[in-house]
Amino acid sequence: MSSKNPWDNGGDPWRKKKPDCDFLGDFLEKLKKSSQFFKKGDGDGGGSHQINFARLVVGAVCILYLGAGFYQVQHDQRGVVLRFGRWVRTVGPGLQYILPYPFESVVLQKVTKVNQIDIGSFFRNQQDESLMLTGDSNLANISFSVLWKIKEDGIEDYLFNAKNPEITVRAVAESVMRDIVGQTQFTYVQTEGRGEIQRKAMESLQAIMDEYKMGIDVVRVELQRVEPPASVIDSFRDVERAQAEQQSEKNKAEAYDRDTRARTRGLIAEKINNGEATKRSIIETARGAVARFLSAYSQYRLAPDIVSKRLYIECMRDIYKSVNKIVIDSDVKSVPYLPLTELNRAKTQGEEA
Repeated sequence: MSSKNPWDNGGDPWRKKKPDCDFLGDFLEKLKKSSQFFKKGDGDGGGSHQINFARLVVGAVCILYLGAGFYQVQHDQRGVVLRFGRWVRTVGPGLQYILPYPFESVVLQKVTKVNQIDIGSFFRNQQDESLMLTGDSNLANISFSVLWKIKEDGIEDYLFNAKNPEITVRAVAESVMRDIVGQTQFTYVQTEGRGEIQRKAMESLQAIMDEYKMGIDVVRVELQRVEPPASVIDSFRDVERAQAEQQSEKNKAEAYDRDTRARTRGLIAEKINNGEATKRSIIETARGAVARFLSAYSQYRLAPDIVSKRLYIECMRDIYKSVNKIVIDSDVKSVPYLPLTELNRAKTQGEEA
């Protein structure tokens, strides 16, 4: 038998550098035992046949071993490659390759999935978790949800900076919400303050996650339930009804006040407008009288006697127009009576008819 046979004399070419992987060592041990079957042949031809078979088997094993390093990363995943447990690189979607076990390993993690953590939920039955003290010293049952995902550029932080990131997010979110609620009145938390509280909680939680280098992106914080404890909920609802009635009466009073003020402003505006109109009328009348006087005065300066006589006649006409008159002819010895007043009245009535 040829001396080139590596299995002669109990030799083992793998003994000096045995791979760390047990399955490969076991396979070679079994291969060594099974090779005795081929030693039945005599001469160099038999030994050469045994060497070629061994090479073929070893080559096939190496190909299978190296081929085990191929893996697929999905479009919503990132792969973190570890070499002997230490991070070496992060790979994106597609067909990737690593050195097979035990040299390298890969951790596939979804980075687009939005995770949800419910705090104080009814289904969790955690009363201590939901009970919070408000800024006006009232107890409140508050439940909320935190929606978060892994940052695409922070997957290494997510995997290595916290043992259990979900527990950390839950604890920090509860602490942040208690701090915000503890500075806010219960009614504000329950009504118009929900949006502001959600925004503050999300910003504070994100700031702490960044400070801890958790590799987490907080999508949003949603308040689910804000109500008083079950033991005082009836009394609280009575208070709410009273407050609602108070607000209703307040609204009615404000509406009446606005209506009264509007009516008063309208009356004031009307009085002011009437006064302005009267003022303008008096001013225009005075201006007209002044214009007439100036016109008469200019005519008087040209012909004083004629203008004086005309003014006298006009004045007497205005005086006699509104009084009862008796006409007496000085040439007649008897005094006849001429009922001018009745005649005038009859004439006026006839014109009106």
